[in-house]
Amino acid sequence: MSNRQHEYLWRVEQLQKQLQAMWQDNRVQLYNDGELPDDLDEVPSVFLAGPTSRNQILECNWRCEAVRLLREAGFTGWIFCPEPRGQELPGDFTERSYIHGWESDRLLAATHVVFWIPRKADELLGLNTNLELGVFLGLAIGSNLDGQHLFVGWPSQAERMGLPKHYLNMAGIDHHTELQELCMEISTTPRQRPKSV
Repeated sequence: MSNRQHEYLWRVEQLQKQLQAMWQDNRVQLYNDGELPDDLDEVPSVFLAGPTSRNQILECNWRCEAVRLLREAGFTGWIFCPEPRGQELPGDFTERSYIHGWESDRLLAATHVVFWIPRKADELLGLNTNLELGVFLGLAIGSNLDGQHLFVGWPSQAERMGLPKHYLNMAGIDHHTELQELCMEISTTPRQRPKSV
């Protein structure tokens, strides 16, 4: 086997370990977890918004890496990941109205809202992400984040990010190009509970 093949298999193995750790973390909520945590008033929380691989392609799962990076940076609060725990087979993708309620409840309850947008037209287009980011940028521009902290980033190779960059500049929000850097900043930002939840 070539070095390239070994490197690929090693990377896939690392992603599988991160995904398993995310699924087993008792402070990570996924679509399978119906109720909001009881202790949200006491601990910080992060919502990891951004494109999700609808085909559950392992190499496109950036959230398992974000969870690892947040934990390594010392973040001990709740992490909300809008995706299923385990493989969903064709025909059993979680019902849309449940997803919409699950996501909006947690987006509005989180003390830290993160948009990581590794946009790729073939798998991680992020149409819902565009709408959700627009809502939060509108709140930021109007100074109405109500105590929430907003973090936004995308890797340098992300596609079609000119307009989000323009509105980030209008809102005075920094843009991150490294997921690790973004996660480090989250872990050092003080917890602040939204007032209107």
